[in-house]
Amino acid sequence: MKNLEHNLKPAGSIRTQMLLAALMWSAVGVFLFLRGVWNIALLDDTLKYLWIAGALVIGLVKAKIVLEKTARKITKRIYNRPEKSCVFGFLSTKSWLLIAIMIIMGKLLRATPLPRALVWSVYVAIGAALFASSRIIWKSWQELKAA
Repeated sequence: MKNLEHNLKPAGSIRTQMLLAALMWSAVGVFLFLRGVWNIALLDDTLKYLWIAGALVIGLVKAKIVLEKTARKITKRIYNRPEKSCVFGFLSTKSWLLIAIMIIMGKLLRATPLPRALVWSVYVAIGAALFASSRIIWKSWQELKAA
């Protein structure tokens, strides 16, 4: 039974896992950023461009202070995994659970009575932070390509 389970796991090289991590961070970052910008732009708010600019600055600061450290932990995790490990293991179980919680929190945030500009600014900030810090993972992937 253990061999069957092992054979069903989608395995990938360290380089493949690094690519998947970089793609995920970049794609989610771009998606959240664009969704937030789009929804703020649709608002009838004279300060909408200020909301976007402020959220972008906050996101870039968050990337530098928090997410770059997390991105480095992810790259270290991937480097320490055996070659041909399960591709979904590039993140720990704890990280996958945190992602699920963040998705739920995003849905709850949209359901709150908070001002829409504030809600969508959170999306802009998180998206910008993810995309900016994804460069750490992309750099590690590029180094694997060169090696």
